[in-house]
Amino acid sequence: MSSSQDLSVEQCIAFKMMLDIRFFDAGDGPAPVLTLPSLLAQELAEFGPCGVILFRENLDSVGQCQQLTAELRDCLGPEVLIGVDQEGGRVTRLPRQETTSFSGNMAVAACPVNEQDELAQGVGAAQAAELLALGININFVPSLDVNSNPRNPVIGARAFGDTPAQVGRLGGELVKGLQSGGVAAAVKHFPGHGDTSQDSHVDLPCVTRSLEQAHAVDLAPFVQVIAEADPAMVMTAHIQYPALDASCIPGTDVIRPATLSRTMMTDLLRVRMGFTGVIITDALDMQAISAMLTPAEAILGCFKAGVDIALMPLLVRSGQSFGQLREALAMIADAVRTGDLDEKELRASVDRILALQQKFTGLEPGADANAVIACQSHLALEKRLAEASLTLLWGQLNTLDANAVVHLLMPGDESAGAMKAALLSASPSLRVSWQSLESFDPATERELLANADLYLVGVSEPAVSAVALGGAEDLPHLPDHSPASVQKALLSQTQNVQKVVVMLNSPYRAREFEPLADSVLATYDGATIGFGGRPGPAYEALAKALCGQMGAVGEVPVTLPADSI
Repeated sequence: MSSSQDLSVEQCIAFKMMLDIRFFDAGDGPAPVLTLPSLLAQELAEFGPCGVILFRENLDSVGQCQQLTAELRDCLGPEVLIGVDQEGGRVTRLPRQETTSFSGNMAVAACPVNEQDELAQGVGAAQAAELLALGININFVPSLDVNSNPRNPVIGARAFGDTPAQVGRLGGELVKGLQSGGVAAAVKHFPGHGDTSQDSHVDLPCVTRSLEQAHAVDLAPFVQVIAEADPAMVMTAHIQYPALDASCIPGTDVIRPATLSRTMMTDLLRVRMGFTGVIITDALDMQAISAMLTPAEAILGCFKAGVDIALMPLLVRSGQSFGQLREALAMIADAVRTGDLDEKELRASVDRILALQQKFTGLEPGADANAVIACQSHLALEKRLAEASLTLLWGQLNTLDANAVVHLLMPGDESAGAMKAALLSASPSLRVSWQSLESFDPATERELLANADLYLVGVSEPAVSAVALGGAEDLPHLPDHSPASVQKALLSQTQNVQKVVVMLNSPYRAREFEPLADSVLATYDGATIGFGGRPGPAYEALAKALCGQMGAVGEVPVTLPADSI
Protein backbone atom coordinates (compact mmCIF):
# COMPACT_ATOMS: atom_id res chain seq x y z
CA MET A 1 0.00 0.00 0.00
CA SER A 2 1.22 3.52 -0.69
CA SER A 3 -1.26 5.68 1.21
CA SER A 4 -3.79 5.62 4.03
CA GLN A 5 -6.42 6.25 1.38
CA ASP A 6 -6.00 2.62 0.34
CA LEU A 7 -7.29 1.51 3.75
CA SER A 8 -10.64 1.48 5.50
CA VAL A 9 -10.98 3.19 8.88
CA GLU A 10 -10.80 -0.21 10.59
CA GLN A 11 -7.63 -1.12 8.68
CA CYS A 12 -6.07 2.21 9.64
CA ILE A 13 -6.78 1.58 13.31
CA ALA A 14 -5.34 -1.94 13.23
CA PHE A 15 -2.28 -0.69 11.34
CA LYS A 16 -1.61 1.80 14.14
CA MET A 17 -0.86 -1.04 16.58
CA MET A 18 2.34 -2.97 17.25
CA LEU A 19 1.81 -6.31 18.95
CA ASP A 20 4.02 -8.51 21.08
CA ILE A 21 4.11 -12.22 20.31
CA ARG A 22 6.29 -13.30 23.19
CA PHE A 23 4.15 -16.34 23.99
CA PHE A 24 1.20 -17.91 22.16
CA ASP A 25 -1.17 -20.78 22.84
CA ALA A 26 -1.85 -22.53 19.55
CA GLY A 27 -3.81 -25.28 21.32
CA ASP A 28 -1.18 -27.01 23.43
CA GLY A 29 -0.67 -24.33 26.06
CA PRO A 30 1.35 -21.08 26.01
CA ALA A 31 4.82 -21.43 24.49
CA PRO A 32 7.54 -19.01 23.40
CA VAL A 33 7.06 -18.03 19.77
CA LEU A 34 10.25 -19.18 18.08
CA THR A 35 8.52 -20.02 14.80
CA LEU A 36 5.19 -18.59 13.73
CA PRO A 37 2.30 -20.97 14.53
CA SER A 38 -0.20 -21.17 11.68
CA LEU A 39 -3.03 -19.82 13.86
CA LEU A 40 -0.96 -16.81 14.93
CA ALA A 41 0.16 -16.19 11.35
CA GLN A 42 -3.43 -16.28 10.17
CA GLU A 43 -4.64 -13.93 12.89
CA LEU A 44 -1.80 -11.46 12.31
CA ALA A 45 -2.40 -11.39 8.57
CA GLU A 46 -6.13 -10.83 9.03
CA PHE A 47 -5.74 -8.14 11.68
CA GLY A 48 -2.96 -6.23 9.89
CA PRO A 49 -0.82 -4.42 12.50
CA CYS A 50 2.11 -2.32 11.31
CA GLY A 51 4.53 -4.59 13.12
CA VAL A 52 5.56 -6.62 16.13
CA ILE A 53 8.01 -6.34 19.02
CA LEU A 54 10.22 -9.31 19.87
CA PHE A 55 11.56 -10.35 23.26
CA ARG A 56 14.30 -12.62 24.54
CA GLU A 57 11.93 -15.58 24.43
CA ASN A 58 11.53 -15.06 20.67
CA LEU A 59 15.27 -14.90 19.97
CA ASP A 60 16.97 -18.17 20.75
CA SER A 61 19.73 -18.31 18.12
CA VAL A 62 20.91 -16.42 15.05
CA GLY A 63 19.45 -18.88 12.58
CA GLN A 64 16.14 -19.10 14.44
CA CYS A 65 15.87 -15.28 14.63
CA GLN A 66 16.42 -15.01 10.90
CA GLN A 67 13.79 -17.65 10.22
CA LEU A 68 11.20 -16.00 12.50
CA THR A 69 11.64 -12.54 10.98
CA ALA A 70 11.40 -14.07 7.48
CA GLU A 71 8.12 -15.72 8.51
CA LEU A 72 6.84 -12.37 9.81
CA ARG A 73 7.66 -10.76 6.45
CA ASP A 74 5.82 -13.49 4.63
CA CYS A 75 2.85 -12.91 6.94
CA LEU A 76 2.70 -9.11 7.19
CA GLY A 77 4.62 -7.96 4.12
CA PRO A 78 8.26 -7.12 3.39
CA GLU A 79 8.01 -3.68 5.01
CA VAL A 80 6.69 -4.87 8.37
CA LEU A 81 8.21 -3.12 11.39
CA ILE A 82 10.02 -5.58 13.66
CA GLY A 83 11.28 -3.99 16.85
CA VAL A 84 13.35 -4.99 19.85
CA ASP A 85 14.80 -3.48 23.05
CA GLN A 86 18.50 -4.07 22.41
CA GLU A 87 19.82 -1.36 24.71
CA GLY A 88 22.88 -3.20 25.97
CA GLY A 89 23.74 -3.90 29.57
CA ARG A 90 20.81 -5.17 31.61
CA VAL A 91 18.23 -4.67 28.83
CA THR A 92 19.44 -7.02 26.12
CA ARG A 93 17.22 -9.28 24.03
CA LEU A 94 19.52 -10.93 21.46
CA PRO A 95 21.13 -14.27 22.39
CA ARG A 96 24.35 -13.27 24.13
CA GLN A 97 26.29 -16.39 23.20
CA GLU A 98 25.90 -15.70 19.46
CA THR A 99 25.80 -11.90 19.16
CA THR A 100 27.71 -8.87 20.40
CA SER A 101 26.59 -7.69 23.86
CA PHE A 102 27.54 -4.10 24.53
CA SER A 103 27.50 -2.61 27.99
CA GLY A 104 24.75 -0.01 28.29
CA ASN A 105 24.52 3.76 28.07
CA MET A 106 26.09 4.62 31.42
CA ALA A 107 29.16 2.56 30.49
CA VAL A 108 29.59 4.68 27.35
CA ALA A 109 29.39 7.85 29.43
CA ALA A 110 31.95 6.47 31.93
CA CYS A 111 34.63 6.10 29.25
CA PRO A 112 37.31 8.76 28.74
CA VAL A 113 35.68 11.90 27.33
CA ASN A 114 37.69 11.89 24.12
CA GLU A 115 36.41 8.39 23.27
CA GLN A 116 32.73 8.75 24.17
CA ASP A 117 31.30 10.11 20.92
CA GLU A 118 33.14 7.56 18.79
CA LEU A 119 32.04 4.73 21.08
CA ALA A 120 28.38 5.83 21.12
CA GLN A 121 28.20 6.08 17.35
CA GLY A 122 30.18 2.85 16.93
CA VAL A 123 27.83 0.95 19.23
CA GLY A 124 24.82 2.25 17.29
CA ALA A 125 26.34 1.24 13.94
CA ALA A 126 27.27 -2.23 15.20
CA GLN A 127 23.81 -2.74 16.67
CA ALA A 128 22.29 -1.77 13.33
CA ALA A 129 24.44 -4.20 11.37
CA GLU A 130 23.58 -7.12 13.64
CA LEU A 131 19.89 -6.31 13.91
CA LEU A 132 19.50 -5.96 10.15
CA ALA A 133 21.30 -9.27 9.67
CA LEU A 134 18.60 -10.78 11.89
CA GLY A 135 15.78 -9.05 9.98
CA ILE A 136 14.99 -6.46 12.70
CA ASN A 137 14.53 -2.83 11.65
CA ILE A 138 13.64 -0.93 14.86
CA ASN A 139 15.69 -0.65 18.03
CA PHE A 140 13.90 1.03 20.93
CA VAL A 141 16.97 3.05 21.94
CA PRO A 142 18.45 5.20 23.27
CA SER A 143 17.07 6.28 26.59
CA LEU A 144 17.29 10.07 26.74
CA ASP A 145 16.17 10.13 30.36
CA VAL A 146 18.31 12.35 32.57
CA ASN A 147 18.65 10.09 35.61
CA SER A 148 18.63 12.78 38.26
CA ASN A 149 16.96 10.62 40.92
CA PRO A 150 19.37 8.04 42.39
CA ARG A 151 16.36 6.09 43.65
CA ASN A 152 14.98 5.61 40.16
CA PRO A 153 14.16 1.87 40.02
CA VAL A 154 13.69 1.52 36.27
CA ILE A 155 16.16 3.85 34.49
CA GLY A 156 19.44 3.99 36.44
CA ALA A 157 22.35 2.72 34.33
CA ARG A 158 20.09 2.69 31.26
CA ALA A 159 20.67 6.45 31.17
CA PHE A 160 23.88 8.04 29.92
CA GLY A 161 24.01 10.16 33.05
CA ASP A 162 22.43 12.95 35.05
CA THR A 163 23.38 16.01 32.96
CA PRO A 164 21.18 16.99 29.99
CA ALA A 165 24.09 18.04 27.76
CA GLN A 166 25.87 14.71 28.07
CA VAL A 167 22.67 12.71 27.59
CA GLY A 168 21.77 14.73 24.50
CA ARG A 169 25.24 14.53 22.99
CA LEU A 170 25.75 10.79 23.43
CA GLY A 171 22.14 9.98 22.61
CA GLY A 172 22.48 11.87 19.35
CA GLU A 173 25.66 10.02 18.43
CA LEU A 174 24.05 6.64 19.06
CA VAL A 175 21.02 7.60 16.95
CA LYS A 176 23.31 8.65 14.10
CA GLY A 177 25.20 5.37 14.22
CA LEU A 178 22.05 3.27 14.37
CA GLN A 179 20.11 5.05 11.64
CA SER A 180 23.09 5.39 9.29
CA GLY A 181 23.15 1.60 9.45
CA GLY A 182 19.53 1.29 8.34
CA VAL A 183 17.73 0.68 11.66
CA ALA A 184 15.19 3.12 13.08
CA ALA A 185 15.91 4.58 16.52
CA ALA A 186 13.12 5.21 19.02
CA VAL A 187 14.35 7.69 21.63
CA LYS A 188 12.66 7.34 25.00
CA HIS A 189 10.91 7.97 27.38
CA PHE A 190 9.35 11.32 26.45
CA PRO A 191 9.09 13.77 28.20
CA GLY A 192 11.65 12.19 30.57
CA HIS A 193 11.49 9.34 33.11
CA GLY A 194 14.68 10.25 34.98
CA ASP A 195 13.31 12.03 38.03
CA THR A 196 10.99 9.25 39.21
CA SER A 197 11.18 6.89 42.16
CA GLN A 198 8.52 4.49 40.88
CA ASP A 199 8.47 1.97 38.06
CA SER A 200 5.70 2.58 35.51
CA HIS A 201 5.41 -1.18 35.02
CA VAL A 202 3.92 -1.16 38.53
CA ASP A 203 2.76 2.38 39.39
CA LEU A 204 1.99 5.71 37.74
CA PRO A 205 5.03 7.88 38.58
CA CYS A 206 4.75 11.64 38.92
CA VAL A 207 7.50 14.15 38.10
CA THR A 208 7.17 17.28 40.24
CA ARG A 209 9.63 19.57 38.47
CA SER A 210 8.65 23.14 37.59
CA LEU A 211 8.04 24.14 33.98
CA GLU A 212 11.44 25.84 33.88
CA GLN A 213 13.14 22.72 35.23
CA ALA A 214 11.27 20.54 32.75
CA HIS A 215 12.69 22.48 29.80
CA ALA A 216 16.17 22.80 31.30
CA VAL A 217 16.57 19.15 32.28
CA ASP A 218 14.16 16.50 31.00
CA LEU A 219 13.17 18.00 27.66
CA ALA A 220 16.59 19.35 26.72
CA PRO A 221 18.08 16.05 25.41
CA PHE A 222 15.00 15.43 23.27
CA VAL A 223 15.20 18.93 21.81
CA GLN A 224 18.89 18.44 21.03
CA VAL A 225 18.59 14.97 19.51
CA ILE A 226 15.53 15.80 17.43
CA ALA A 227 17.30 18.86 16.01
CA GLU A 228 20.71 17.24 15.43
CA ALA A 229 20.11 13.53 14.78
CA ASP A 230 16.53 13.31 13.38
CA PRO A 231 15.40 10.16 15.21
CA ALA A 232 12.78 8.17 13.34
CA MET A 233 10.65 7.60 16.44
CA VAL A 234 9.94 8.91 19.92
CA MET A 235 8.57 6.61 22.63
CA THR A 236 6.29 8.03 25.30
CA ALA A 237 6.56 7.66 29.09
CA HIS A 238 3.69 6.54 31.28
CA ILE A 239 4.36 9.32 33.77
CA GLN A 240 2.47 12.28 35.13
CA TYR A 241 4.18 15.64 34.60
CA PRO A 242 1.84 18.32 35.99
CA ALA A 243 4.09 21.23 34.96
CA LEU A 244 3.57 20.15 31.34
CA ASP A 245 -0.05 19.02 31.62
CA ALA A 246 -2.07 19.12 34.84
CA SER A 247 -5.39 18.05 33.28
CA CYS A 248 -7.07 14.90 34.51
CA ILE A 249 -8.38 11.79 32.79
CA PRO A 250 -12.10 12.51 32.23
CA GLY A 251 -14.26 11.32 35.09
CA THR A 252 -11.31 10.95 37.47
CA ASP A 253 -8.96 13.06 39.55
CA VAL A 254 -5.95 11.27 38.02
CA ILE A 255 -3.54 13.57 36.22
CA ARG A 256 -3.16 12.51 32.61
CA PRO A 257 0.03 10.53 31.93
CA ALA A 258 2.15 11.78 29.06
CA THR A 259 1.10 8.89 26.81
CA LEU A 260 -2.50 10.19 26.91
CA SER A 261 -1.71 13.91 26.86
CA ARG A 262 -2.43 15.87 23.69
CA THR A 263 -0.73 18.85 25.32
CA MET A 264 2.53 16.87 25.50
CA MET A 265 2.29 14.65 22.41
CA THR A 266 0.89 17.17 19.92
CA ASP A 267 1.26 20.72 21.24
CA LEU A 268 4.73 20.19 22.74
CA LEU A 269 6.42 17.36 20.81
CA ARG A 270 4.89 17.91 17.38
CA VAL A 271 4.27 21.66 17.24
CA ARG A 272 6.78 23.33 19.57
CA MET A 273 9.64 20.83 19.18
CA GLY A 274 8.98 20.19 15.50
CA PHE A 275 9.11 16.39 15.61
CA THR A 276 7.78 14.99 12.32
CA GLY A 277 8.52 11.29 12.83
CA VAL A 278 6.50 8.49 14.42
CA ILE A 279 5.40 8.64 18.05
CA ILE A 280 4.97 5.26 19.73
CA THR A 281 3.71 4.51 23.23
CA ASP A 282 5.60 2.56 25.79
CA ALA A 283 3.84 -0.77 26.35
CA LEU A 284 0.18 -0.09 27.10
CA ASP A 285 -0.13 -3.30 29.12
CA MET A 286 2.05 -1.75 31.84
CA GLN A 287 0.12 -1.15 35.06
CA ALA A 288 0.57 2.62 34.92
CA ILE A 289 -2.02 2.51 32.12
CA SER A 290 -3.72 -0.89 32.29
CA ALA A 291 -4.73 -0.49 35.95
CA MET A 292 -6.85 2.56 35.03
CA LEU A 293 -8.13 1.94 31.51
CA THR A 294 -9.37 -0.90 29.35
CA PRO A 295 -7.25 -1.64 26.28
CA ALA A 296 -9.81 0.10 24.06
CA GLU A 297 -9.84 3.20 26.28
CA ALA A 298 -6.03 3.30 26.36
CA ILE A 299 -5.70 2.93 22.58
CA LEU A 300 -8.32 5.59 21.92
CA GLY A 301 -6.76 7.90 24.51
CA CYS A 302 -3.27 7.74 23.03
CA PHE A 303 -4.59 8.15 19.47
CA LYS A 304 -6.54 11.24 20.51
CA ALA A 305 -3.36 12.59 22.12
CA GLY A 306 -1.59 12.35 18.76
CA VAL A 307 0.36 9.11 19.18
CA ASP A 308 0.92 7.11 16.00
CA ILE A 309 1.48 3.56 17.26
CA ALA A 310 -0.07 1.83 20.26
CA LEU A 311 2.58 -0.61 21.46
CA MET A 312 1.39 -3.83 23.12
CA PRO A 313 -2.20 -2.66 23.70
CA LEU A 314 -2.94 -6.00 25.32
CA LEU A 315 -1.21 -9.34 25.79
CA VAL A 316 -1.51 -11.38 22.59
CA ARG A 317 -1.36 -14.89 23.98
CA SER A 318 -4.03 -16.87 22.09
CA GLY A 319 -6.60 -16.60 19.34
CA GLN A 320 -8.95 -15.06 21.91
CA SER A 321 -6.62 -12.07 22.17
CA PHE A 322 -7.45 -11.11 18.60
CA GLY A 323 -11.13 -11.17 19.50
CA GLN A 324 -10.37 -8.60 22.22
CA LEU A 325 -8.36 -6.53 19.72
CA ARG A 326 -11.26 -6.53 17.27
CA GLU A 327 -13.65 -5.42 20.00
CA ALA A 328 -11.32 -2.51 20.80
CA LEU A 329 -10.97 -1.74 17.09
CA ALA A 330 -14.76 -1.55 16.68
CA MET A 331 -15.07 0.89 19.60
CA ILE A 332 -12.37 3.13 18.16
CA ALA A 333 -13.95 2.99 14.71
CA ASP A 334 -17.19 4.22 16.28
CA ALA A 335 -15.22 7.11 17.81
CA VAL A 336 -14.02 8.05 14.32
CA ARG A 337 -17.54 7.97 12.91
CA THR A 338 -18.90 10.14 15.73
CA GLY A 339 -16.06 12.63 15.37
CA ASP A 340 -14.52 11.85 18.75
CA LEU A 341 -11.35 10.77 16.90
CA ASP A 342 -10.45 12.86 13.86
CA GLU A 343 -10.27 10.72 10.69
CA LYS A 344 -7.96 13.16 8.92
CA GLU A 345 -5.48 12.92 11.80
CA LEU A 346 -5.89 9.14 11.84
CA ARG A 347 -4.93 8.86 8.17
CA ALA A 348 -2.06 11.35 8.50
CA SER A 349 -0.72 9.16 11.29
CA VAL A 350 -0.96 6.05 9.11
CA ASP A 351 0.94 7.86 6.36
CA ARG A 352 3.75 8.64 8.83
CA ILE A 353 4.00 4.94 9.70
CA LEU A 354 3.99 3.99 6.01
CA ALA A 355 6.83 6.46 5.41
CA LEU A 356 8.76 4.89 8.29
CA GLN A 357 8.29 1.46 6.77
CA GLN A 358 9.51 2.69 3.39
CA LYS A 359 12.62 4.30 4.89
CA PHE A 360 13.60 1.41 7.13
CA THR A 361 12.51 -1.63 5.18
CA GLY A 362 14.17 -4.55 6.93
CA LEU A 363 16.49 -6.57 4.75
CA GLU A 364 16.07 -10.30 4.29
CA PRO A 365 19.18 -11.85 5.85
CA GLY A 366 21.69 -12.75 3.16
CA ALA A 367 24.11 -15.66 2.96
CA ASP A 368 26.86 -13.58 4.57
CA ALA A 369 24.75 -12.36 7.51
CA ASN A 370 26.59 -14.54 9.99
CA ALA A 371 29.83 -12.82 9.03
CA VAL A 372 28.38 -9.54 10.37
CA ILE A 373 27.06 -10.83 13.67
CA ALA A 374 29.70 -10.91 16.42
CA CYS A 375 32.38 -10.15 13.84
CA GLN A 376 35.90 -9.36 14.97
CA SER A 377 35.45 -5.58 14.87
CA HIS A 378 32.21 -5.71 16.88
CA LEU A 379 33.72 -7.95 19.56
CA ALA A 380 36.75 -5.65 19.74
CA LEU A 381 34.39 -2.70 20.28
CA GLU A 382 32.50 -4.64 22.95
CA LYS A 383 35.80 -5.34 24.76
CA ARG A 384 37.00 -1.76 24.39
CA LEU A 385 33.80 -0.37 25.90
CA ALA A 386 33.89 -2.76 28.86
CA GLU A 387 37.53 -2.00 29.60
CA ALA A 388 37.40 1.77 29.09
CA SER A 389 34.34 2.15 31.33
CA LEU A 390 35.65 0.20 34.34
CA THR A 391 35.75 2.77 37.14
CA LEU A 392 37.67 2.80 40.41
CA LEU A 393 35.32 4.85 42.57
CA TRP A 394 37.72 5.02 45.52
CA GLY A 395 40.55 3.16 47.18
CA GLN A 396 43.30 1.46 45.22
CA LEU A 397 43.71 -1.92 43.58
CA ASN A 398 46.57 -4.10 44.68
CA THR A 399 47.61 -6.50 41.95
CA LEU A 400 46.85 -10.10 42.83
CA ASP A 401 49.80 -12.46 43.16
CA ALA A 402 49.72 -15.28 40.65
CA ASN A 403 48.91 -17.86 43.35
CA ALA A 404 46.58 -15.70 45.44
CA VAL A 405 43.50 -17.14 47.13
CA VAL A 406 40.34 -15.29 46.10
CA HIS A 407 36.90 -15.75 47.60
CA LEU A 408 33.86 -14.40 45.77
CA LEU A 409 30.47 -13.45 47.17
CA MET A 410 28.26 -12.74 44.18
CA PRO A 411 24.55 -12.01 43.70
CA GLY A 412 23.84 -15.32 41.95
CA ASP A 413 25.39 -18.58 40.89
CA GLU A 414 25.75 -17.37 37.29
CA SER A 415 27.61 -14.20 38.30
CA ALA A 416 29.87 -16.23 40.61
CA GLY A 417 30.67 -18.69 37.83
CA ALA A 418 31.35 -15.86 35.38
CA MET A 419 33.69 -14.05 37.79
CA LYS A 420 35.60 -17.22 38.62
CA ALA A 421 36.02 -18.11 34.94
CA ALA A 422 37.18 -14.58 34.11
CA LEU A 423 39.76 -14.58 36.91
CA LEU A 424 41.14 -17.97 35.91
CA SER A 425 41.31 -16.89 32.28
CA ALA A 426 43.35 -13.84 33.30
CA SER A 427 45.57 -15.77 35.76
CA PRO A 428 45.17 -19.59 35.69
CA SER A 429 47.12 -20.24 38.89
CA LEU A 430 44.73 -18.28 41.11
CA ARG A 431 42.78 -20.30 43.67
CA VAL A 432 39.16 -19.15 43.53
CA SER A 433 36.22 -20.14 45.73
CA TRP A 434 32.74 -18.68 45.75
CA GLN A 435 29.33 -18.47 47.27
CA SER A 436 26.29 -16.66 45.97
CA LEU A 437 23.34 -15.09 47.73
CA GLU A 438 21.13 -17.67 46.01
CA SER A 439 22.68 -20.51 48.02
CA PHE A 440 24.45 -18.89 50.94
CA ASP A 441 25.72 -20.58 54.10
CA PRO A 442 27.34 -18.39 56.81
CA ALA A 443 29.54 -21.17 58.22
CA THR A 444 30.91 -21.97 54.77
CA GLU A 445 31.61 -18.29 54.20
CA ARG A 446 33.67 -18.02 57.39
CA GLU A 447 35.61 -21.15 56.47
CA LEU A 448 36.39 -19.98 52.93
CA LEU A 449 37.43 -16.52 54.08
CA ALA A 450 39.87 -17.85 56.69
CA ASN A 451 42.68 -18.31 54.15
CA ALA A 452 41.64 -15.78 51.49
CA ASP A 453 43.91 -13.01 50.23
CA LEU A 454 41.05 -11.16 48.53
CA TYR A 455 37.34 -10.96 49.32
CA LEU A 456 35.50 -9.84 46.19
CA VAL A 457 31.85 -8.86 46.72
CA GLY A 458 29.67 -8.21 43.69
CA VAL A 459 26.65 -5.95 44.22
CA SER A 460 23.79 -5.97 41.72
CA GLU A 461 21.50 -3.05 42.49
CA PRO A 462 18.69 -2.28 42.07
CA ALA A 463 16.82 -5.58 41.99
CA VAL A 464 15.91 -6.91 38.56
CA SER A 465 12.97 -4.94 37.12
CA ALA A 466 10.21 -5.98 34.73
CA VAL A 467 11.85 -4.11 31.87
CA ALA A 468 15.02 -6.18 32.23
CA LEU A 469 13.10 -9.43 31.94
CA GLY A 470 10.65 -8.32 29.30
CA GLY A 471 7.38 -6.81 30.43
CA ALA A 472 4.61 -6.29 32.92
CA GLU A 473 3.64 -9.96 33.03
CA ASP A 474 6.99 -10.68 34.74
CA LEU A 475 6.01 -8.73 37.86
CA PRO A 476 4.88 -11.76 39.94
CA HIS A 477 8.29 -13.39 39.37
CA LEU A 478 10.50 -10.51 40.49
CA PRO A 479 12.59 -10.73 43.70
CA ASP A 480 10.98 -8.84 46.57
CA HIS A 481 14.05 -7.75 48.53
CA SER A 482 17.47 -6.22 48.14
CA PRO A 483 20.51 -8.28 49.17
CA ALA A 484 22.69 -5.21 49.85
CA SER A 485 22.06 -5.33 53.60
CA VAL A 486 23.34 -8.92 53.74
CA GLN A 487 26.50 -8.01 51.84
CA LYS A 488 27.20 -4.96 54.00
CA ALA A 489 26.84 -7.00 57.19
CA LEU A 490 29.27 -9.63 55.92
CA LEU A 491 31.83 -7.02 54.88
CA SER A 492 31.66 -5.28 58.27
CA GLN A 493 32.30 -8.60 60.06
CA THR A 494 35.26 -9.60 57.88
CA GLN A 495 38.78 -8.61 58.93
CA ASN A 496 42.39 -9.28 57.86
CA VAL A 497 41.67 -9.69 54.16
CA GLN A 498 41.67 -7.25 51.26
CA LYS A 499 38.04 -6.38 50.47
CA VAL A 500 36.95 -5.23 47.02
CA VAL A 501 33.36 -4.34 46.19
CA VAL A 502 32.14 -4.21 42.60
CA MET A 503 28.94 -2.39 41.65
CA LEU A 504 27.86 -4.56 38.74
CA ASN A 505 24.92 -2.55 37.38
CA SER A 506 23.98 0.71 39.03
CA PRO A 507 26.73 2.60 40.92
CA TYR A 508 24.31 4.63 43.04
CA ARG A 509 24.66 2.68 46.32
CA ALA A 510 28.45 2.64 46.13
CA ARG A 511 29.06 5.11 48.98
CA GLU A 512 27.30 2.76 51.38
CA PHE A 513 30.16 0.30 50.82
CA GLU A 514 33.02 2.82 51.01
CA PRO A 515 33.72 2.43 54.75
CA LEU A 516 33.47 -1.36 54.50
CA ALA A 517 35.95 -2.06 51.68
CA ASP A 518 39.49 -1.26 50.61
CA SER A 519 38.29 -0.35 47.14
CA VAL A 520 35.01 0.00 45.26
CA LEU A 521 34.64 -0.31 41.49
CA ALA A 522 31.80 0.06 39.00
CA THR A 523 31.28 -1.90 35.77
CA TYR A 524 27.75 -0.63 34.84
CA ASP A 525 27.05 -4.07 33.34
CA GLY A 526 26.31 -7.28 35.21
CA ALA A 527 25.65 -9.49 32.18
CA THR A 528 27.24 -12.84 33.01
CA ILE A 529 27.43 -14.43 29.54
CA GLY A 530 29.30 -13.18 26.50
CA PHE A 531 29.94 -14.42 22.99
CA GLY A 532 30.70 -18.14 22.74
CA GLY A 533 29.72 -18.68 26.38
CA ARG A 534 32.62 -16.62 27.72
CA PRO A 535 32.07 -14.52 30.84
CA GLY A 536 30.37 -11.21 30.15
CA PRO A 537 32.77 -8.55 28.85
CA ALA A 538 32.58 -6.50 32.06
CA TYR A 539 33.68 -9.53 34.11
CA GLU A 540 36.65 -10.09 31.84
CA ALA A 541 37.66 -6.43 32.12
CA LEU A 542 37.35 -6.56 35.92
CA ALA A 543 39.47 -9.71 36.14
CA LYS A 544 42.22 -8.14 34.02
CA ALA A 545 42.26 -5.08 36.30
CA LEU A 546 42.47 -7.20 39.46
CA CYS A 547 45.37 -9.13 37.94
CA GLY A 548 47.24 -5.94 37.05
CA GLN A 549 46.84 -6.35 33.29
CA MET A 550 44.99 -3.05 32.81
CA GLY A 551 43.96 0.01 34.77
CA ALA A 552 40.51 1.25 35.67
CA VAL A 553 40.34 4.47 33.65
CA GLY A 554 36.60 5.17 33.71
CA GLU A 555 34.94 8.04 35.56
CA VAL A 556 31.50 7.79 37.10
CA PRO A 557 29.13 9.95 34.99
CA VAL A 558 26.60 10.64 37.76
CA THR A 559 26.66 12.21 41.21
CA LEU A 560 26.59 9.51 43.85
CA PRO A 561 24.41 10.24 46.89
CA ALA A 562 26.28 10.68 50.15
CA ASP A 563 23.87 8.57 52.18
CA SER A 564 21.96 5.33 51.78
CA ILE A 565 19.27 5.10 49.12
